[in-house]
Amino acid sequence: MLTTIKKNYLLILVLLLAFFVRAYKITSYPALNADEAALGYNAYSLIKTGHDEHGHSWPLHFKSFGDYKPGGYVYLALPFIATLGLNPLAVRLPNLILSTFSVFILYRLILLVSKNKKLALLSALLLAISPWHIHFSRGAWESSAALSFILFAVYYFYRQKFSLSIVFFVLSTYIYHSARIISPLLLLSLFITNYKLLITNYKKLLLPLFIGVFLTIPIALSFLHSGGTARLGGVGITADPGPLSRSEELLNQHANVRLINRAMHNKKVLYLISWAEKYFSHFDLNFLFVNGDEVPRSKVPDMGQLYLLELPFLLLGLITLIRKPRYHQLKTLLLPWLFIAPLASSLTFQAPSALRALSLSIPLIVITALGLLQVTNYKLQITIILFYLFSFFYYLNAYFIHYPKRLPLAWPYGFKELSLFLKQYPYPPTQPIYITNKYDQPYILMTLFDQTSPQQVQSQIKLTPPDQYGFSTVATLGHYHFQKIDWDTIPSGSLVVASDETIPNTPFYTIDFPNGQKAFKIYLKP
Repeated sequence: MLTTIKKNYLLILVLLLAFFVRAYKITSYPALNADEAALGYNAYSLIKTGHDEHGHSWPLHFKSFGDYKPGGYVYLALPFIATLGLNPLAVRLPNLILSTFSVFILYRLILLVSKNKKLALLSALLLAISPWHIHFSRGAWESSAALSFILFAVYYFYRQKFSLSIVFFVLSTYIYHSARIISPLLLLSLFITNYKLLITNYKKLLLPLFIGVFLTIPIALSFLHSGGTARLGGVGITADPGPLSRSEELLNQHANVRLINRAMHNKKVLYLISWAEKYFSHFDLNFLFVNGDEVPRSKVPDMGQLYLLELPFLLLGLITLIRKPRYHQLKTLLLPWLFIAPLASSLTFQAPSALRALSLSIPLIVITALGLLQVTNYKLQITIILFYLFSFFYYLNAYFIHYPKRLPLAWPYGFKELSLFLKQYPYPPTQPIYITNKYDQPYILMTLFDQTSPQQVQSQIKLTPPDQYGFSTVATLGHYHFQKIDWDTIPSGSLVVASDETIPNTPFYTIDFPNGQKAFKIYLKP
């Protein structure tokens, strides 16, 4: 064992670093968001009753907010919640473990494909300190867990353990919607680029293919018959009315609309152009290296998805990958992956998306590592190391210090504190409590932190009509009422939890965001 440790001490240090930056303060920072709470509470509900919050028995898609989440992560969280209880640590542990292990699997994969230990170790290090990967490792992000399964799948494919490979590919589709596009296409690309190997071993493929089809049937049926298409309808590219409105606007500008005009301004053509723009936006330098994702929950202030210093080495690595024959097998893995990774994200109206295109980080990181290996000058190597150290600590400072202060609304801070306060406040059990609905899905956050009985939730839960994106919420649960706070319409004697609504009275208790702004103001309606 000591010999093994000495031989692999650098890899062990990389793995320890990866685990530390992902695990540090993970129970409290960032605050648990509504999607995480839904995953955790549904696992808790299954443990207690065998049914989800809506009363469905062991589903593959969870109705949740009407978005029908894939159930994979819920089932991954089951043993942790059963052991540790319903809390942020138990909810986030599956992804923490998988994302850390991804660093090790990437090392093994690149070593297997390239036969270059330096490249494998450097790729693992860059993934360990990657802002993109760290961000989605520190929470119950289904995209990160699915990416881990995809890495396992690709690794076992190159190990020629095809049954395990296909099992992991299929399991990734049980965890995250985007994997249902990325995994089949990535598997197809592996089949095409390794066709000679597969022809030689075609008998070994019969059982894996049968297993793959067999495992795919339940998720396909659930997707089609249990509301799984609702998510696509809510966030798909056709949910964006922009191209349709643009088509009508252009046609209205013609005095006489002819067939040629309809062909030029066809809504399908405009949607195709919109898709192309969304697809290529994932390779935009502003997205990758400067400002990152526009969604506050998916970004850190003044940071791209990759470190700015990595840009020249990414380009150098890409040139090296294409031009040098000894990297042929690596090229047949990375280039298809590079083109496939943004596809799922580009089919939604919110693009570029760091969340849905998370798998893009893998080929970009490995290509960057390849570019860095081309630098042989010792002084330049030292300079690069120093710049990397500066960039890494700059990121940690931005993430842990500035992120919660500059973008406090990105995460629903204050619900844990609100739950603790209400447990201590001496109000009658039937006293109505009105809680602002300004923050995303407040009912599930209160349900989780209160550890409300699943039987109570199942008997009372009722979703509101879906909004334009297909999402619903719960307006009333027990004595909680989640709504826009209109002081004049709230009954006397009610406890009122507001945000920044105009209230004529003075709050008797407040809960702050990390930057000192008021997250909640609590009043008693006289």
